[in-house]
Amino acid sequence: MAKNIRTSPLASRANRWGGPTGVVLIIFLLASSFFYPQNEIQKLRVYLLNHPYDFNNHLVLAEKLLANNQFEQAEEALQLAQNPTNSQIKALWQEKHYADPQDIKKLITLWEKIVAEKSNYRDGYLQLAILNYKIYENQKALESLKKALEIDPNFTEARKLEKLLTQP
Repeated sequence: MAKNIRTSPLASRANRWGGPTGVVLIIFLLASSFFYPQNEIQKLRVYLLNHPYDFNNHLVLAEKLLANNQFEQAEEALQLAQNPTNSQIKALWQEKHYADPQDIKKLITLWEKIVAEKSNYRDGYLQLAILNYKIYENQKALESLKKALEIDPNFTEARKLEKLLTQP
């Protein structure tokens, strides 16, 4: 025997108006979000959608993204601004490579191969020391630094880094 369940007038009204009202509310919230203030990165992205060949703004965007440690997005912006004669792009690429921990690890591998082939290359050991220091591998940095100083005890750049690494 089936029971006839009665619902309150409020519940029937909520069922009848809940769906369309919810949809209207979501549409209103989405539409109003376009009028909220945007940060500089968002403004640059919107501008670049309309002006994709504005290389200077791609560079500004890359700088802002690098400042926020958004390395993948910065790389995309740099690729879009690629102009082989622009020295500013080259400098930003170098900054990206020397700031992104994944790129630093790749550079360490490269420098390790170089010093394996040229064991008396003091600058190679200095580069290894600097890169290891950047990723907080201080013990490895000290080992590379000692090798550089064994090759050239008067190497002033290595002595500066040594002071930095050995201070408490």
